[in-house]
Amino acid sequence: MIALQGERRVWCEARWKTLAIVTALTFATVACDDDGPTGVENGVAGVETAVVVNSIDLSVTVFPVDSPQMARAIGLAQAGSPVSVAVRRGRAVVPLGLLSAAAVIELATSHVRTIPLPDNSGATGVAFLNDSTAYVANPGLNTVSPINVFDGTAAGEIAVGIYPHAVVAASDQVLVLNAELDETFRPARTGAISVIDPATNTEVSAILLSGFNPSAATFGPDGLLYVVNSGTFGQGDGSLSVVDASTLSEVEHHAGFGEFPGDIAFGSEGHAYVSSFSYGIAVWDTEADTFIRPPSDPLRLQGSSTVSGVGFDSQGRLYTLIPGDCTAPSVALRFNPDLSFDREINVGVCPIAIAFTHVEGP
Repeated sequence: MIALQGERRVWCEARWKTLAIVTALTFATVACDDDGPTGVENGVAGVETAVVVNSIDLSVTVFPVDSPQMARAIGLAQAGSPVSVAVRRGRAVVPLGLLSAAAVIELATSHVRTIPLPDNSGATGVAFLNDSTAYVANPGLNTVSPINVFDGTAAGEIAVGIYPHAVVAASDQVLVLNAELDETFRPARTGAISVIDPATNTEVSAILLSGFNPSAATFGPDGLLYVVNSGTFGQGDGSLSVVDASTLSEVEHHAGFGEFPGDIAFGSEGHAYVSSFSYGIAVWDTEADTFIRPPSDPLRLQGSSTVSGVGFDSQGRLYTLIPGDCTAPSVALRFNPDLSFDREINVGVCPIAIAFTHVEGP
């Protein structure tokens, strides 16, 4: 997930303007408690539902994972460049990029509320801290804004590092990935993670990374944070950082992730699946610290060498987003846990991020 703005050149040199070098990812991941397609998430019953952000046509595609034929589109705004999404308890938040605002979507009713953010925000990454509060990264301002999804307000900005464009939250801390880009949207130095104390809404620490341009992250089954470093466009220097959030340190760094890796998701077997626009999907064994499928021999499921996002539902099925040329509606592909092809799901123009939550009926 990650590529937009100053990197219309980042995506095959022809795309957006929002996350500059954030290639296809920037869709900060938030862990949710999923008990099944019809189950309980954070104490709320409902139907497991996928939410796909379509960047070019400014929409999300929403569908129950067991009834994807019921997919529906929800428009987000008349302008903007969304590339990320956070979900929780039947609600989604989508930062709107070039439009300094975040869309809050009630998935059961398709109702959309827009929360203004500071001018020139560039709103990209987002993560829920709890039911009421989400944090949105403002890469244009080097800050993060907490928003209240119930009353539709944004609190004061929190200063972080340079070019923040992804956010991950835990119960007692908010972790902001700073790409440290220069004015040409290329890495000026290695990336860093700002650690925010949500009790005071201040940066209390910083974690220095060994990779360039951190763009997406998610917690693994071992409790460690896995950070995809997209690297410098055209240099093939993507990498993976492993961070211990309890000690606030990078504990491992692995090179070899090739040209501009983007999204990351963990399968039921505990392996990390990392997508790239340039090669498909690399698979990493976190226990052996080695590739199962390296960028030189990637997964190209259904022949897809360009993948803009990946995710797994609670049944262990893999979803890959296929952006195409970003000029026409495209598809998400779904694969069974054994990676056999299951189905194709119609989505919007330039799908860029996917997340799962449980939605109660309207």
